[in-house]
Amino acid sequence: MSMFLVLAACGFASSFSLRLIDPLILPVATHFDVATGTAAMLSPAYALPYALSQPFLGPISDRFGRMQCMNVCMAGLAATLLLSALAPSFELLFASRMAAGVFGGGLIPLVLAALGDAYDMQGRQVAIGRMLFALISGQMLGSIVAGFAAQAAGWRSAFWISCALACLAAGLLWTALRQAPAAARTEPPASFRALYGRVFANPKAAWLYPAVFVEGMLFFGFFPFAGEALLAIDPAPPSEIARQVGVMLGAFSIGGLVYAFTVRRLLRVLGVVRMCVVASLLGAAAYGALALAQGWRHAAVAMLAAGLAFYMLHNCLQTEATELAPTARGSAVALFACGLFLGQGAGPLLFGPLADYAGHAGAYVLVALALALLGQVVVLRIVGRPR
Repeated sequence: MSMFLVLAACGFASSFSLRLIDPLILPVATHFDVATGTAAMLSPAYALPYALSQPFLGPISDRFGRMQCMNVCMAGLAATLLLSALAPSFELLFASRMAAGVFGGGLIPLVLAALGDAYDMQGRQVAIGRMLFALISGQMLGSIVAGFAAQAAGWRSAFWISCALACLAAGLLWTALRQAPAAARTEPPASFRALYGRVFANPKAAWLYPAVFVEGMLFFGFFPFAGEALLAIDPAPPSEIARQVGVMLGAFSIGGLVYAFTVRRLLRVLGVVRMCVVASLLGAAAYGALALAQGWRHAAVAMLAAGLAFYMLHNCLQTEATELAPTARGSAVALFACGLFLGQGAGPLLFGPLADYAGHAGAYVLVALALALLGQVVVLRIVGRPR
């Protein structure tokens, strides 16, 4: 099996575990008799440790090897998913999600850094776009499978499925590493300070990392509250809401798949700068449409558009991150992932109180306005600036 496929399997397993919790919020809250808002914190419980581990895992991979770092993280992710499936209390489930976030932090960013090592700038955005097929498929199926599995066999079944996928990917990676020749080191390992010094020597870094933080906060902040929002529109049993949320959030990933299949054509027709402008306006329109949605089917259509918008914008930012510091690419991409997942973790903490104050519709409108503004910042300060 080629190393590209092995990396894709690891990325798929990590992505599957990332979004599987969102459709399970209401069933978990019912099972452990906790408030919905409390159960929703299982989403940032994964995202925040994922983000905070990045500044350490990136330089470690630059110093000691990306594949070795990924091997440890893949095995750790499988073990912590097993703990989640067996958790007898909400507190232990919360702790296992935090641990899974730490190990999950070594996978997707290092896959992207490995692609940055293998492709020049001209072909890199297309290569990353193709890898997005595996990553987005994992996120899409994570949400959809978790929702249907929770309805059919209980919420724990979603974790068992995710654990099996992680074990399979860990086995493939371990086998590939045994067969691959050892990589030769051309220079002595640099310190964390030296590696990040190379990253921030590029003036784009000061704008790129805050931009991806805001992007993650705006696009993903409402995900844990999707069930609550649907319940307010059309009351239904928790298991049915879990299925609806799974399909709704799966539509976001389908939008990403549309991007993955059309990335080459989009780049040829729009170019990077105009694609960022279109993406921000499309995202704003999608979240505006959510404010008017009358049911989960309408919301799913809006989420499909939001997914396309996110990946159009995010892939441009990802590609910029791989070129910030070629000799510290693992550090640069890991810090980029840190910003995204800090944003995803902070988003629910902001969206919840905002929805309580302005209602879900009012919160969606504010997100739409912020996305339109973000697109302008990205164009003027990041993708529109010379390298």
